[in-house]
Amino acid sequence: MAPPDSYVEKLQQYNVECFPVHFSQYGMNPFKEIATLIRLYKGFRKYHPDVSLHYTIKPNIFGNIAARMAGIPVINNVAGAGKAFSHESKIFRLTIEKLFKFSLKNAMKVFFQNNDDMNYFIEKKIISKVKAERIPGSGVDLNKFKITDSQFPKESSKEIRFLFVGRLLKQKGIEEYLKAASKMIKKYSNTKFIIVGEHDNYDDYININVINQICDGESIKYLGGVSPDVMPGIVEMSDCVVLPSYYREGVPRSLLEAAAMGKPIITTDNIGCKDVVDDNINGFKCPIKNVHCLVEAMSKIVEMSAEERFKMGISGRKKMEKEFDEKLIIDRYVHIINSIIFNNTIV
Repeated sequence: MAPPDSYVEKLQQYNVECFPVHFSQYGMNPFKEIATLIRLYKGFRKYHPDVSLHYTIKPNIFGNIAARMAGIPVINNVAGAGKAFSHESKIFRLTIEKLFKFSLKNAMKVFFQNNDDMNYFIEKKIISKVKAERIPGSGVDLNKFKITDSQFPKESSKEIRFLFVGRLLKQKGIEEYLKAASKMIKKYSNTKFIIVGEHDNYDDYININVINQICDGESIKYLGGVSPDVMPGIVEMSDCVVLPSYYREGVPRSLLEAAAMGKPIITTDNIGCKDVVDDNINGFKCPIKNVHCLVEAMSKIVEMSAEERFKMGISGRKKMEKEFDEKLIIDRYVHIINSIIFNNTIV
């Protein structure tokens, strides 16, 4: 199960046949979800795959139910519990937990991207411990995201560029990032702030008028949503990547990619985010919703020498090579798939 548009086009380049199933990312309209369930079931009946791999909340829930109806074994990936498990409504959260518990009965293996989510699912008896396994996020392509020659330290009075990458959800910390940016610009005239990410007209997103008012095109720039193919170039031009998230993350890909490219990172001591940063080694961790701490961490980056920033970035690269290489995740998936297909067991 994959997102539409560019991802489908890439899959088709490898002669992968795509079966379109459209569903809303947000909301839980029972009639729409039943329609989605029926479409998924028809897809499973049509192709009858040996194994189905599911990723994100709705495919994990409704994909599993449809796969069970069609007799298809499933491998799940809980890529962060998201807002469903931090929702203000206890009834909503309990409903999602029950849906997960029911749907995951069909799972042969359930991967979690951080220990907090895995332990939560086990403690709440949503999933049995024997089926659960933690993997290091989605991993990062270390060949695509790498340190380039242009990043080697050169002392100069050049501007220091901070980068935010993520959907412009309030819980991703975009408001805190903008507040910190405004303070930093007054404090350091050579600082620039860049924002990359998709915006939508849901209440969970920052008001686009706020973005347009603050972003002057000089000190603070909003580039909108961009293709994944151009992200290495954008990250390369930055000096530090910042994600002040208090969203229930899996492991943020933006931080993995930044660290792989040798960029210091600033993030929160939050589920998923904290796994990427060794504080004061490859970046800095701040409490959630703490603009003052963000400004302090950004100030440290500005006041470092180029050699010190580069050393911090090298530490991040080594951490990615040791813990977050996507080959580790791919190898584990291949092992589990082969176990299901050839032995009908999980090892």
